[in-house]
Amino acid sequence: MKHGFGNLLFSALAFLSLSACGGEDSSESPQPAPIVSPSPDPLAWQEATPEEVGLSSAKLEEAASLALLDGTYGQAFVVVKNGKIAFEKYRGISQQEADFAASRIVDLSAADLLNRYGVRDKNSTATSWSVAKSFTSILFGIGIDKGIVRSTQDTAGLYLNELATDARSSITLRDVLDMRSGLVPMCSDPPSREARECGSEYANGGNIIWLDDQMTPCLNRGLAQSGNQYPWWQNGTAPYPTGAWVYSNCDTMILGEVLSRGQSDHLSEWAERNLFSLIGMDADWWRDNSQARDGNVLSYCCIDAKPRDFARLGQLVLNRGTYGGKQVISQGYIDSIVGAAKQPQAFYFAQFWFADTQSGRRFIVALGFDGQMVAVDVERQIVVVRSSLYEPILNATGARSMLLKLNATQQSNWVGSLPQGMGVPYFAEYNFRKFLDLVSEAVVN
Repeated sequence: MKHGFGNLLFSALAFLSLSACGGEDSSESPQPAPIVSPSPDPLAWQEATPEEVGLSSAKLEEAASLALLDGTYGQAFVVVKNGKIAFEKYRGISQQEADFAASRIVDLSAADLLNRYGVRDKNSTATSWSVAKSFTSILFGIGIDKGIVRSTQDTAGLYLNELATDARSSITLRDVLDMRSGLVPMCSDPPSREARECGSEYANGGNIIWLDDQMTPCLNRGLAQSGNQYPWWQNGTAPYPTGAWVYSNCDTMILGEVLSRGQSDHLSEWAERNLFSLIGMDADWWRDNSQARDGNVLSYCCIDAKPRDFARLGQLVLNRGTYGGKQVISQGYIDSIVGAAKQPQAFYFAQFWFADTQSGRRFIVALGFDGQMVAVDVERQIVVVRSSLYEPILNATGARSMLLKLNATQQSNWVGSLPQGMGVPYFAEYNFRKFLDLVSEAVVN
């Protein structure tokens, strides 16, 4: 569009210059410069009504009412069908939600919350939490395409010296991608800000958010021993079996480090050049507060972008790796995810979840804390995005560098999502399978 406007401006200036120079009279009237129509942006979203793409508006309204139910702190609900935005709805925090949250948050009043989380629309930023894990998976596939990684069957120790010299040397990248590394999950202690193996409080992949350096403990943790009983494994009620699936934020941090060491750019810059810019996504990725390489990208979480931009991840999967006419990632890598989703008992593969609904539909899902979600129905070319209310807290440095101090919001940088990211429970049921069911039922042809 800029080139078209520039050409038109240049032609107009040239005509004015020639007219001002005088010269011999001409019997012919000067011809106006041709108008050049700008080429359509191949990365811009097209829009359609639900009915134009074979969906029911009424069913989507019903789905949105569940996704954004008062008490679930929803911010955005977007449905894409056949590559077009077919439905979207946004809202800010309700008075009831603000009152309830204020009763749980020490230093923010209901008025503060209404101001911070008030009006929301399609241009409002949302956050990802663990939806970022699926973006890291896509980046890992791009790393394979570019030769940074040879194969998912390689051992992680070929790329990370820390994992090369002991029993951990047999762990493959495939194991790490699928959360079967066998490495113990790590947590952090808020008062001491120190890392340790998770205990009975293990949840959501292991809490490492209190650490300035969230990478080093992930690289230095040990292997879980088969037959031992760990408090983080089935609440300590059963012996741990080698190769068991254990959801771990540290596993995804390892994937990010493999990519980071494979090239000279900071991982956030590499991601921008090789993924975000190619799919038209304007994204900010949080880092930890370490000094190493200007902070480690939190590859397990915390990408900030507009809800519409999160839908681009789902569309990339539907397009089998192409976007805007370019092959962003090899079709084979996407096909491996789609193929895994077809296995009857499969629930997780390569940092993506597989979710079944009561209507019998299976979605490939990038899933995050506080109800962040990008869900894909491959067969029917549907992408669903749901985001919760979000406003980044950047009081400490003004940058998306995670620095969390206990009971000190004014001295912290934090991913301030509601409800649970701000320490507030839901007061209404949030069940994403129910509104995915309604989206499935919305398909009329």
